Amino acid sequence: MAVRSRLTSFEQVPMCFAGWDGTIEQVTCGRFEGSLQVVRSRAVRVIRITGTQSLRLRGQENGTIVSLTPVLPGNAAGVWHGQRLDPGQVVVRGPDAGIDHRSARTSEYLNVSVPVAALEAATRAIGGPDPLPALRAWAVLTPRPDDYRALGLATDRLLGATGDWPVLSDPEAGQFEQEYLRLVARALGTGEEAGRSPTLPARLSLLSRAEELMRGSLRSPLGVLDLCAALGASDRTLRLVFKEQYGCGPMTFYRRLRLNAVRTRLAADAGVPVAAAAREYGFTHLGNFAADYRRHFGERPSETGRG
Repeated sequence: MAVRSRLTSFEQVPMCFAGWDGTIEQVTCGRFEGSLQVVRSRAVRVIRITGTQSLRLRGQENGTIVSLTPVLPGNAAGVWHGQRLDPGQVVVRGPDAGIDHRSARTSEYLNVSVPVAALEAATRAIGGPDPLPALRAWAVLTPRPDDYRALGLATDRLLGATGDWPVLSDPEAGQFEQEYLRLVARALGTGEEAGRSPTLPARLSLLSRAEELMRGSLRSPLGVLDLCAALGASDRTLRLVFKEQYGCGPMTFYRRLRLNAVRTRLAADAGVPVAAAAREYGFTHLGNFAADYRRHFGERPSETGRG
């Protein structure tokens, strides 16, 4: 199967994942535009996706696949589970891994998904070490440069089959698929796990607690002093953590979460009045709300979910 399509809404992004269960929110302001390319063979699925706004994804995929996302110049500005990574590395999500990612405002992603059974068979066939015990969750690997380059060239070739559907199912394609699985297994088997910053856990813990507090209070918004008191953190520390991860202050991020909540409400029920949805999430000045909504999503709230 091969597909190319234009994305006109960030809510379309989860269709790129296998059995997605989670949330997606737009962090930066402006209308989202992007593109999607999908190529699927019997045991491999490759996706290329581009986008023009920073998105926050939290959730999980189908628990029977291993996913690889190479860090490219087009996505290196993103934040992966609180970390910034370098081109040449590969983010690997095992069957038990969740997704916690913020994309850069202008970005390009490649994602390779392989069933666990197919990867295990390929690894046994080449006599390599079984990478799965160490990759049940989330990991960052640095493959050897030759392995990274070979996998990249093979991925480009597979994506080049988009305009020629028969090549994905003919006998020669079966040989190519096996070679591709060999390259994936080799990259995982020889890749070294990247180190992590020793100061990261404290910052991520504060950020995580702050986000959970905000998400739990979307309908009854808290003030900055409430946040500081509940988190036991100074205003300066909170601002630094959010600026580092999201490029904005905590209250701006909190407002954007509430705007996303209203958008989800409007998209889910075309009959709900805009004013009612806005007030449900604490927006009482409707003129300001409408202006903020249009600035953030590039459309009026009355246009969301109304076809």
